[in-house]
Amino acid sequence: MQNTITDNLDYTVDNNRNVNHLTSGLPQWVILAAFIIMVVAAIFTITPIDRWFKDYSSIVIALVNTVGMVTMYYAAMRGMKRLYHPLTALWIVIIALNIVTFFAILFESAFPEVSFVIACVLPLCYLPLGALIIIWYRGQLRRLGIWMIVRILVVMLLPIAWYMLGIGLNDIILDAIIVVTELIYAYLFLRILW
Repeated sequence: MQNTITDNLDYTVDNNRNVNHLTSGLPQWVILAAFIIMVVAAIFTITPIDRWFKDYSSIVIALVNTVGMVTMYYAAMRGMKRLYHPLTALWIVIIALNIVTFFAILFESAFPEVSFVIACVLPLCYLPLGALIIIWYRGQLRRLGIWMIVRILVVMLLPIAWYMLGIGLNDIILDAIIVVTELIYAYLFLRILW
C-alpha cells in the first residue's frame, strides 16, 4: 500500500491546522438563505414582531429561529467531514437540540419546561464544540469556535447578569449586544462556508 502526501501530514504544524473554508456541498443560495434567516432571527429578538409571532403564528417564529442555524450547522458538519477531527457527534447533538427547540417554541404554552431544559443543555454542547474547534484548528474555523462560545455566553448568561444587576431585561444596550453577537456569528458561518 502506497503512502500519499496526506497520510504523512503532521497536524501539530499550524499550517496543516489552518482552515479558512469549509466545502459543504450545499448550493451557495442555501448558505445565503440560511444567513439571511439568521439575520432576520437576530433582528426579531429585539422587536415586538417576535412576541406577535409567538402569540399568533408560532410556526413562523419557530422556523425563523431554527432553520437558518440548523442549515449552517449541517453545512459546517458536512464541511468538517474531511478534517482530522470532524466533531460530527457534537454537531449532530447541536442540530438535534435546535430541532427540539423548534418544537419547544411551537408548543411553548403547553410545555414551558422543555424550553428551560433546552436552555440548560445548550451551553453543555456549544461550549465543548467551540473549545475543541479552538484547540484543534486555526484560521476562520478557530474564529467560528471562539464566537460559538462568545455567543452562547452572551445569549444565555448576559441577560441573567443584566437582571441580577437590577438593570432590567428591556434595556437597549443588552438588546444591541445580543443582536451584534448574533450578526457576527451568522457572518462567520457565511464567511467560512461561502
